[in-house]
Amino acid sequence: MRKRDALKIEKKIISQALTTDSSLLTASYLISLQIAKCKNPYSIGEELIKPSLIADCNEVLGRSAASKMKDIPLSNDTVERRISDMAEDTEKQLTAKINKSELFGLQLDESTDIQNNSILLTYVRHIDHDKSDVKEDILSVSDLPTHTTSSEIFSFK
Repeated sequence: MRKRDALKIEKKIISQALTTDSSLLTASYLISLQIAKCKNPYSIGEELIKPSLIADCNEVLGRSAASKMKDIPLSNDTVERRISDMAEDTEKQLTAKINKSELFGLQLDESTDIQNNSILLTYVRHIDHDKSDVKEDILSVSDLPTHTTSSEIFSFK
């Protein structure tokens, strides 16, 4: 009976964790996007933004709004996951646009950064059917394991 009751409690906890309010989830994605755009460390969400939101909402909107702000998931891992999700979605959208395009072109650019690491940038030009014009986007940025010679670039996987 004790095990059964413990199982019921665990099921309740799991279902509460899985039913995050969609507005809180959206807010988490929006804040993560701003963190990525500003190139700030992921910890800023939990260390600065969330406490500021709680304090501001408490002052302007009241305690109920402030208590809701406490539920926005902004831990380091969560922000990292949100940014990765958005990057993956952007890549899928770009790939879909390239697949719809009748013609596309690739351009490779290799360079070396300030720490002497070799980097390969891949640009793609394609026809955007939504706007009927030619678009240029960065397709990928890759670290080359060794040098930036042409043989290394074309053998890179």
